Amino acid sequence: MPLGDIFRQVAELDTIDFGQCRDVLKFLAEPNPEEESAEFSDVYYGVYWIVEQIIEENDAVQGRPRLSYFDDERILLVEKFSSMHEAPFGHLDSIFFRFLYGSCLRDDSVYTSVSRVLKLMSASAVPDLMIDVTTEDGIHEVLVIGECAFGQDTDLVLRKIKYEIAGHPEVLMVIMVVIDEHQPYRSPRRMSEAWQMLRKETSTLSRSSFNSFRGPAAQSLEEPIVFAGHTWCHLASVRFHVWVRGDEPIDVNVDNELLACGTLFPNQDMGAVDTMIEKGMVMMRDHLAAVCQKVAPGSDISALRDSSVTFCPEWNHLLRKLIRAVDYTAYDRYRSWCD
Repeated sequence: MPLGDIFRQVAELDTIDFGQCRDVLKFLAEPNPEEESAEFSDVYYGVYWIVEQIIEENDAVQGRPRLSYFDDERILLVEKFSSMHEAPFGHLDSIFFRFLYGSCLRDDSVYTSVSRVLKLMSASAVPDLMIDVTTEDGIHEVLVIGECAFGQDTDLVLRKIKYEIAGHPEVLMVIMVVIDEHQPYRSPRRMSEAWQMLRKETSTLSRSSFNSFRGPAAQSLEEPIVFAGHTWCHLASVRFHVWVRGDEPIDVNVDNELLACGTLFPNQDMGAVDTMIEKGMVMMRDHLAAVCQKVAPGSDISALRDSSVTFCPEWNHLLRKLIRAVDYTAYDRYRSWCD
């Protein structure tokens, strides 16, 4: 649906609300490859709700952007869909899925899930990863939250994590992945070599044509994606931060033994992260056993409680996914610039 038609759907709002909807929808429907996210201030809940409904019902917005609304500050955080943003937790959620459904959890009244939607009491947030447990008698607890920062201010992502923890202080583990480029991305400037070369094309190149013209596919993340003399994507680092819960809710502002940091790229140093994620998985196992015992006091939870936990990260597999994500990101930026 054209952007103008979308605007007409919100025409019955008052002037202030209409302006807020217009700004958010314009950011989403007229993509700027230099901006992966945006923060809108002084936004009323009704505006957030209407924008969410419009996105659900229309295909004018490519991908599935994440909207997070923080009611007490009236802030709307909009994060665009990107292959780079999805890669780390697309990898991890498959590992956690195998862990959860390969465990000895056999109580039909206890359900675990790996999903991407998190509803809070004072906010609505969509994390990159959420693992929760639900029971038939009304227990609902969030065990793990994951967030990825790519082309974003890390402080903004940490603020989002704080809201998520405040809504679910029982969270056992938080994983944040920070992906940085060598420099903030900028599209080709007017009259640059790339601008002059690419403006001669009568139509936007297909993904396969773009890849063939730029030469052999990258074999490592160290190689920049360069086409028409312009760098479309070049990663500098991929870093992990993992917090686990102690006696009190997780505090991401504190650097102590409950936090592990590691680097996946350019120099792989993930030992502390591996250990901390495995610790979080043990906590998940023990918590699930306790929930099963609470739901069915007479049940035998020994098999679940005593089951072994081993985190097999397969980081080289994630590195290959990130190489593909770099390719997709480069082309998506080119296409957005052409449009």
